[in-house]
Amino acid sequence: MFLCELVPAAVVQSPLGIPVTLTAAPNTQGGNGCDYKGASNGPITLTADTISDAGVYKTIFDQRLRSMGPTQHLVSGVGDAAYYDLKQGQQIPKYLGVNFTQQSIVFRTEGKIVNFILMIPGDGGPKASMLALATYTISKPIDRLKDPT
Repeated sequence: MFLCELVPAAVVQSPLGIPVTLTAAPNTQGGNGCDYKGASNGPITLTADTISDAGVYKTIFDQRLRSMGPTQHLVSGVGDAAYYDLKQGQQIPKYLGVNFTQQSIVFRTEGKIVNFILMIPGDGGPKASMLALATYTISKPIDRLKDPT
């Protein structure tokens, strides 16, 4: 089972309030991921990856939880531990003059670390929408995701 099967594009599109149709394609480079893409006045991209919560990945996640950056903060009610990150005014060289917002939610659940990163033109979506997406994902059998090794 792959992440795109657990979290289909239509499910992603709805809570984030994305007005354009998204497509989903597996991305297994470095994890068990899914790329969700759509277009408006610039690309809308949501990248989702899962990796085993062990070894160096566990260490990095634990360190991040103890040392949040200025745009990051802990959130509760999402898995065993989670943080949210918001970076506004991001630029993509291909889309000059368009400001993007990058939002992420990273959480630990069922022996996996799951990372959603949304790049969207404008001011981004509500934080509650990213949390809803994470909550939906946790309701699925994350532990059955295939590792791409």
